[in-house]
Amino acid sequence: MKRILSEVSVADMRGPLNKLTELLSNEKFGHYWRYQLILMMRKEPTHVLTKKWLEDLSSKYTWEKAEKHFLNTKQLWFNEPEWPFQICVLEIGGMDNSTLHKKWKRLYPDYNDLEGSIDQDIKHLPQLSLVQKKIFLIRLQARFFDLPEEFEFRKINCPHPSLNLSFCPPETAFFMRFLVREYYDLQPTVIAMDFHPADLVDKNKKRVYYFFKANGYGNYICFGGWDILLKDSTALGLKNWWIFQYNLPKE
Repeated sequence: MKRILSEVSVADMRGPLNKLTELLSNEKFGHYWRYQLILMMRKEPTHVLTKKWLEDLSSKYTWEKAEKHFLNTKQLWFNEPEWPFQICVLEIGGMDNSTLHKKWKRLYPDYNDLEGSIDQDIKHLPQLSLVQKKIFLIRLQARFFDLPEEFEFRKINCPHPSLNLSFCPPETAFFMRFLVREYYDLQPTVIAMDFHPADLVDKNKKRVYYFFKANGYGNYICFGGWDILLKDSTALGLKNWWIFQYNLPKE
């Protein structure tokens, strides 16, 4: 049925356009709103990774550009305007578990309700490398994995070799938390991982970590852990964000 809409005058649009201009010109957050506007107006399909985007990801130059972006801006995540996903080059390792734990407690001494409860997980991480290494990460929504609206958690929390995606090392979440300060999306971002810490009594479960925006904290980023059954049918939805490790194809 065709909807009959009344005419929209310039006066009617003045308020929304002024608000849009205000958002886009904001010195601190304008880049985020410009990015959202570009995504909304793009012509590419919204549920698949296009051939062009896959080619971008498979290029070493793309990741060098992302790394340079971080060095210049201190903003970890990078994207081209037309991308509906983000990438980053993250350095992990370079310290043992004890050193990482001390750093965590020093930076987050007062977050017993949000982050203090998982600081002990650091002690249960696989032995950390004393040599720093760089890993490539991509942050994208579940809708790009060709899944139905209702799907099992394990259907997405697994390697996806066709997209060159694999699990993230368990320590990824902790090193990333040091670098990211704000969170804008309403949906949480889950880190794809295969982690069975020693303190996890139920061997039929694994632990995953996620970032989210806490109510009452503005854009403050929070970090939590979730123990989930290996055969759990729970799904966070196609709009939820996931972080995977990207494996650059060998030349």
